[in-house]
Amino acid sequence: MLGLALTLPMVLLSGPFAGYLISQWLIGKWGWTPSTTLALVLLGLVGSVIQTVRILRLLYKGSENKDL
Repeated sequence: MLGLALTLPMVLLSGPFAGYLISQWLIGKWGWTPSTTLALVLLGLVGSVIQTVRILRLLYKGSENKDL
């Protein structure tokens, strides 16, 4: 369970970072506007938050079972 909890900071950082990298690639390859960066970073942040909530629910269920 500790290992799962330690992945939370990485999950929160990797989504926006991936969105940034993908947007920079799209801007360089096809000349998309810089607003693409903002949209993809926000999309990555939303994905990271969803994944974090899933991990937290899993951690909570695991801690409930140990209390019994």
